[in-house]
Amino acid sequence: MKIPIVLREHYIIYIEWFNNLVFIHTDVFKWTAEVKKNYIRDLNLLQSLLNLPLYGLVDNDKLGKFGESIGFKFGDYTVGNDGNTYKIYYRSL
Repeated sequence: MKIPIVLREHYIIYIEWFNNLVFIHTDVFKWTAEVKKNYIRDLNLLQSLLNLPLYGLVDNDKLGKFGESIGFKFGDYTVGNDGNTYKIYYRSL
């Protein structure tokens, strides 16, 4: 279950606890250099409060590039319940 944690005008950051890992989801409504700066600030604060690495499940290259632009790195592949292969990205402390 995704839980909204950071609610801003231009984005919402959700977290989801799954298999003892914290996965992050984001809805972005507007993306500019200033929004990115604020997003990374909020993401850093969230991660420092959780004191855990963050994970993301990626199903397309555009999402992977977005993750890399905010500090995520490719970790591994996984097969979802739907039988599709996904990339797992992580963001260390």
